[in-house]
Amino acid sequence: MNFKLASVVLLFANSIAFAQDVSPRMQLPDWANKQLDSLSKQESIEVNSRINPFVWRGNFLGAGKGDLAVLVKDSKSNKEGIVFLSHGKAKPVIVGAGHAIGNGGDDFSWLELWYVEDKGTQPHSYHAKSVKLHNDGIVVAKEGSASGLIYLKSGKAVWQQQGD
Repeated sequence: MNFKLASVVLLFANSIAFAQDVSPRMQLPDWANKQLDSLSKQESIEVNSRINPFVWRGNFLGAGKGDLAVLVKDSKSNKEGIVFLSHGKAKPVIVGAGHAIGNGGDDFSWLELWYVEDKGTQPHSYHAKSVKLHNDGIVVAKEGSASGLIYLKSGKAVWQQQGD
């Protein structure tokens, strides 16, 4: 009896030890992968899973559908950023990864944490008039340092400095 139990345990442990990693692209919906494939013909971007989570779902474009914000990296320059993908017909919007925005610059390699800021909130800004979000936004931050709010307005990314 103990031999059978030991055999089953070893077989199970062996299958776990050889489990394959799931690539970040495989964790995205088909519609997002199609947009990334199309975008990669114009931009040298790839999904970047340096931070977990590497993707957030939200209503970033205001169409009421599940849009995505995905961490990306320019494979030529290694500059990091975020691409907003619309489940609708809106074009993808890239910030960072070679596309400068506000104090975030064109490389988000400084990014340590990020999260969705919900529609309807009015995050406090130390440097500008606070805005009430009409759609979800993304807060990007370096722990113990600066942070910024990124939101989309008429299909364009807007940066609002939050601190430092």
